[in-house]
Amino acid sequence: MKEYRRLERQHPIFSPVALISTFVLAVGLGIGVYFTGGAAFSPGELSAVQHGEVMLQGIANHAEIGNDCSQCHTPFVGIEAARCEACHEDIARDRQAGLAQTAVTGPAANQPASQPANPAPIGLHGRIPNAEDCATCHLEHRGSDYDLKTAAVANFDHNLTRFTLAKHAVDYAERPLDCAACHQEPGAFTVATSACADCHRDADAAFMTRHREAYGDNCLNCHDGQDTLAAFAPEDHAQIFALTGAHAAAACEDCHTNGQFKGTPQECVACHAEPQAHSGMFGTACADCHTPDGWQPAIMNGLPFDHNLDTSFSLEKHMTNFDGRPFACTTCHTGQQPADFDQTQCVACHQKGDAVFMADHTAQFGLNCQSCHDGTGSMTNFDHNLVWPLDGQHTALECTRCHVDQVYKGTPRECVACHAEPPIHAGLFGTECAACHTTEAWLPARLRQHNFPLDHGEQGQLDCAVCHTTTYAEYTCTNCHEHDPNATRAEHDEVDFSQTDFFACAECHPTGQEEEHDD
Repeated sequence: MKEYRRLERQHPIFSPVALISTFVLAVGLGIGVYFTGGAAFSPGELSAVQHGEVMLQGIANHAEIGNDCSQCHTPFVGIEAARCEACHEDIARDRQAGLAQTAVTGPAANQPASQPANPAPIGLHGRIPNAEDCATCHLEHRGSDYDLKTAAVANFDHNLTRFTLAKHAVDYAERPLDCAACHQEPGAFTVATSACADCHRDADAAFMTRHREAYGDNCLNCHDGQDTLAAFAPEDHAQIFALTGAHAAAACEDCHTNGQFKGTPQECVACHAEPQAHSGMFGTACADCHTPDGWQPAIMNGLPFDHNLDTSFSLEKHMTNFDGRPFACTTCHTGQQPADFDQTQCVACHQKGDAVFMADHTAQFGLNCQSCHDGTGSMTNFDHNLVWPLDGQHTALECTRCHVDQVYKGTPRECVACHAEPPIHAGLFGTECAACHTTEAWLPARLRQHNFPLDHGEQGQLDCAVCHTTTYAEYTCTNCHEHDPNATRAEHDEVDFSQTDFFACAECHPTGQEEEHDD
């Protein structure tokens, strides 16, 4: 019997054939993965849905990067926000703003839309908690027709936005409001202002017309869905800016132009231009001198100030300069302090108007302009007779006789200021000289009362000094009549009178007649 040689059987895995086959297969698989970007391992197609024509990094939708897993996946880690944000840069900015807010004020995710932790504008992804877990909301590999945006908002909490749906669950017909009622562009969640206006106009067209004219079309500038402005009262506004005085009657649009409310400045100069009259003189802290009750009067040192009333110079004739330009405070007040004033400013200004006149005027009246002028123009075509008549002996007087040192204001008008009271009637008649004297001459005086005949002796009117030798309070008859006391007493023995009455002749002879006497 022929005997055959027994052959040894090879290992099924480590045989040369198996190893070569495995190597070829691995190389082929590697080449396939290299050229297909890992598509062989994809659990499904990526979304090809595209909203609008916006492209990010040259890519219109995820389906275009379906073979490049590394665009989204990190080996052995998974999907990272940083890879998504490499394309979605706007979301990266929102998320960084949200993180910055959280670091300052704490988490804001559960704060209501009407009370944001920080009024600074932060996008939606800055308010969503755990916004870095992109795959939690935006699922992929669900097919090319899967809409990443629409599916992400299926269970979205709208209070995370700056507009709550608390007052927008139903429309005016009590029908539930769906997302498309406000977000009318498919795949985009911006709100067209026309959506608000169209809906509310159907309810009250007249109101909406007035409202839009006053506040503009950007409804979200004021409204947050809570109707917080529906009962907005002056007391509420006072928490931001008190509407008192003249501001109480101001219309909202006077300050909030073009419907802008956030960031409205509260400084006076934002609405009230600094008056040219005091431009650059007092600064822009208007409330230091002015109140909301009215621009005038201003308050200075705690008291109302009116230049026409509170100074000796009115601005009635000084509103504009000779060249027509408005006067400013600094036109006259050129010193370091607002109240500083040098009257040389008057001369310097008026010389520009008429140098010849001013040269003659200052030579005659001096440089103390306010001694005569009060700003009302009262010295224009000046008539001295309206102030104090210049008649009689006063007509020929030089101005300097009364106005010493060219000082005019406050010049006294009493006679005794220039004419000393004569000793002969000092203290007898007072200082109302005009009661007896005239400007024509000091003598003769007009007697107000004199019972004794002035033509006594029938030789015409006697001079006062004939009887009144020392003072008008005393008189004597002995200058003309018997002046021997003994002889006079002897003649009057039958009359009983005392020594005191001996020389009081007029008591018994009031008309000067010899036989006349009082019984």
